[in-house]
Amino acid sequence: MLLRLDEIFQNKGWDTRKKILNELEEKPQTAYELSKKLGLNYSTVKYHLEILEKFGLVNINRDKNKCFYTVTKNYKIVEKYLEEEIRKR
Repeated sequence: MLLRLDEIFQNKGWDTRKKILNELEEKPQTAYELSKKLGLNYSTVKYHLEILEKFGLVNINRDKNKCFYTVTKNYKIVEKYLEEEIRKR
């Protein structure tokens, strides 16, 4: 299934992914930490992180038995583009 960039931030997905990215901008976190902070199911957070990683907006850094997620430099560029697209709608 091929997704357009703006499709990854549609509807409820936009809100959840935006919350995840905002949390990750503050500091690297695990999917478990994000799920607890955001009050979301762990599998939901993992699903959204996989999409964000697929589009190059987050990186995974493995440390022993944990995977920490961080935002990439691409995120700010994409965020500005998407905010403009959403305003147009």
